[in-house]
Amino acid sequence: MPCPADEADDQYAVAAGHYAQQRWKFAAEEFETFLEKHPQDPRVAESIFFLGEALVQLGRHADGQTRFQEYLRRWPTGSHARLALFRAAEAAYLAGKTAEAKPLLRQFMEKYPNDELNAYALPYLGEVALAENDDAAAERYFRRGLDQFPDGRLQDECRFGLARVLEQRNQNAEAERLYLALATKPNSRLADDAQFRLGAVQYALGKYAEAAKSFAALESKWGDHPKIGPVRMGHGWALLRLDRPKEAAAKFEQASADPRLAIEARYWQGIAEKAQKDWSAAAKTLLAAAAADPNGPLVTAIRFHAGDAFLHAGDYPSARRQFEAVLQATSSEEEWVANSLYGLCQAALRERDFEAIDRRSAEFARRFPKHPLAGEVRRLLARSLIERKEYQRAADVLGDPSALTGRGDAAAESQYLLALAYEGLKRYDEALTALKPALESADASLKRDALATQASVLMAVKRFAEAVGPLEAFLAASPSPEAALKARASLAVCHARARQLNKAKSLYDELLKQRAEGEWMAATTEQLAEAAYEAGDTKWSEDLFGRLAKDEAAGKQLRGLAGLGWSQFKAGRLDEAAATFGQVLARNPPPQLAAETALVRGQIFERLQKSDDALAMYELVIGHHPTDKEMPHALLAAARLRHRQKKYEQAAAFLERLIREFPKFPELDAAIYDWAWVLADQGKTEESSKAFERLRREFPQSSFRLDATFRLAQRAFAEKQYSRARELASEVARGNAGPEVRENAMFLLGQIAAGEGKWQEAFEAFIAVVKQFPSGTLRLLAEYGAAEAAFRRGDGEAALARFQKLAADLNNRDKTLAAVALLRQAQVLAQQENWDEAFRLASQLDSFPGFEEQYEADYILGRCLARRAEFEKARERYRRVIASPGGRKTLTAANAQLMIAETYFHQKNYESAVREYLKAEILYAFPAVQAAALLQAGKCHEALGEWKQAAECYARLIDRYRDTVFAKEAAERIAVAKQKAEATARQ
Repeated sequence: MPCPADEADDQYAVAAGHYAQQRWKFAAEEFETFLEKHPQDPRVAESIFFLGEALVQLGRHADGQTRFQEYLRRWPTGSHARLALFRAAEAAYLAGKTAEAKPLLRQFMEKYPNDELNAYALPYLGEVALAENDDAAAERYFRRGLDQFPDGRLQDECRFGLARVLEQRNQNAEAERLYLALATKPNSRLADDAQFRLGAVQYALGKYAEAAKSFAALESKWGDHPKIGPVRMGHGWALLRLDRPKEAAAKFEQASADPRLAIEARYWQGIAEKAQKDWSAAAKTLLAAAAADPNGPLVTAIRFHAGDAFLHAGDYPSARRQFEAVLQATSSEEEWVANSLYGLCQAALRERDFEAIDRRSAEFARRFPKHPLAGEVRRLLARSLIERKEYQRAADVLGDPSALTGRGDAAAESQYLLALAYEGLKRYDEALTALKPALESADASLKRDALATQASVLMAVKRFAEAVGPLEAFLAASPSPEAALKARASLAVCHARARQLNKAKSLYDELLKQRAEGEWMAATTEQLAEAAYEAGDTKWSEDLFGRLAKDEAAGKQLRGLAGLGWSQFKAGRLDEAAATFGQVLARNPPPQLAAETALVRGQIFERLQKSDDALAMYELVIGHHPTDKEMPHALLAAARLRHRQKKYEQAAAFLERLIREFPKFPELDAAIYDWAWVLADQGKTEESSKAFERLRREFPQSSFRLDATFRLAQRAFAEKQYSRARELASEVARGNAGPEVRENAMFLLGQIAAGEGKWQEAFEAFIAVVKQFPSGTLRLLAEYGAAEAAFRRGDGEAALARFQKLAADLNNRDKTLAAVALLRQAQVLAQQENWDEAFRLASQLDSFPGFEEQYEADYILGRCLARRAEFEKARERYRRVIASPGGRKTLTAANAQLMIAETYFHQKNYESAVREYLKAEILYAFPAVQAAALLQAGKCHEALGEWKQAAECYARLIDRYRDTVFAKEAAERIAVAKQKAEATARQ
């Protein structure tokens, strides 16, 4: 029967064994059992200490602290007293019991001022001080930690803590430097948090571009960061500051995935969409945010901005609902209320809801008489009163001094509105005086409106000669087409009244050519007729009065006018014909004649290159004569005009109506072909393809069929539907299409084969293009395609010969192809290990600035230099590959990183080599490269006698890249590395 001493020994041995193997749970349980059963054993002190360590390792910091303090209480001078004091302090800190940790940490530092464990105690105390808002103490601890332990395990924590202290003190420049150092430090535990804070301080410093880059780097490298939501918010704010609202909106939308930030993120997304003038999207986003948190702190701001977005979008009822919601909310801040009232006034003016603008403007004046928007509200009210012809009331409103407040040109705008009121009141001299500030304004639109009003007032007081200058200045200011026509009419009247009839006739003729019409034109004709009569030009006055009489008496002469129009058209006198047909249409002819006249008049305008006038004619047929035979022709012509004007929706609408309503139209195939292209220009690729397919299927004899088939082949190729693309392109190539379409189809067959990696087939296709179209537009590209296909299929000799010939044929005609030809020659020569010639050709690519594949040339140059043992120059070329925009994450870049490591390996600089090998494994996602890098890194560790690290590299290779060719060698080397690592550990 075993004695108690034996039982205690066994119990202790089991506990200690588990402890030694770091099986902390079992160790803790066995030490607790030992202490319970053998409280008088001489090993109790050690057991309590080891139990504390095991508990801390299990994350039971509070329990560990209790054990360490028990040890100190019972054995204050024991062999583990120093470490127990530190562990008690550390465990309290890790348990979040900072009030207990703080005095224990200070006690340890006072008792052991030079102990290396202070490398931990100092940053712990710094963090406690930071939590207590004691910036001075925190800075002191962190700086002492860095000074005393510059290479300590928690040096990064000290730098990070110090940076946070400096940031809290608004010493952002120094904080930025510290955060940047941590963020770029390889393998730092705090790199991600430092990157986040770096972006924040850069934003605080106004370095918005740098902040955006910092946040973007964090997202790219640490996409699962716990603060990824705030990161995206910060990124979005920086992008907004950089006037990149579209990108900012995308960031805020991503940030909204964090439930804690969802409302704020949606709010800022809406602001960013407003900055893009995407009013509908902004309103939708903001409404969703308001609905998600109807009583939240941001809801007032959200609703105001939603209303403002609706206002800009022209949805005035929705805008009003949002503004009124702000007014009704008891928690709304005064500024949002003021802005919402202003918004309600704007909506009321645009809806001509005069009662509402009276009420809301009065409310604004009562609640916010000194607000910066007070003047804007008064001007809105004044505009509505002028529209209502309540000129005296408008003048009274504008006489208030607050109407002069607001933006820089507020006073000038108020005076302009006052001039309109005075004009309505027939107080013309006062109107002219009030116009002066607007006439001198830097606001081009305001100045243009003021010129028109000045001319109107001068004409009202019969000062016609003085009105000429303002009218000419108005026309020079690019008014709308209708306003320009009216201004020219007024100018004609002024010249006529000033007895300058030649100028008046010229302007009037111009008005007629532009088909001016309406009451104002009749009034102009009447005034000009009267002026001509008064001036004694009876011939012109008779013509003008006669024109008026004819306008009123449409009927008997209609047939004669129509015949005259056709005669003039046949003779080629297109302007006269157009004018004559205009008279016919002005007399309200029968539907059939009206449709025929409008269609031919549209065709005349097209020949005169007056697209807008032509379109007006076609739309006249479409709108008023939907059953006439001219209708489909008008639809087709109008669609083509709209297409040329890039108004794709209108063009599509015309064509869809034509195709739907006139299935027997002789030119239906042309209409479908046009429709397919309009859909393509709208970005509706799938619908466009369906239209081309319909043309191909329903109109086998159409002249458009093969071209439509080719377009379908191109799209199938773009979507990587290679089988379908080959079938369609082959059909075109075999058909009777014109040479250009056939050449393109045959070339596309080469591209399809290349896309599938069928390089022999691609080679043959490209050669066929060259042979059949030796003078074709694609010959050079086909020559290149054939050479590239030979290169890709591994026929180095054939590729080399073709690229050499291509380079000679180019003769500086195409810099890009010339550069590629040089590159491919160099690549083939490198494969053939003709390093000197490869170097010579690849070096020539430096003379092609902007060449997208320069990184491939740099890689070859690096290989050549390495073969010459010019390792530093080789590394310089490899680094250019890695840093290049086009090559930085490609397989070529991964190989370049591997080659950098290889150069160090060849120089037996194993420490540098291993760092570069491990970079290749970390930075690139190409298993073969990563496996090769780990294998070579292991060999470097072997050369350095670092057997444990070597074994770790081989183990990682076997675990992660077991399917590569390098796994077998790693498996062979790992056993030896582990044996030697164990032997080294025992020494």
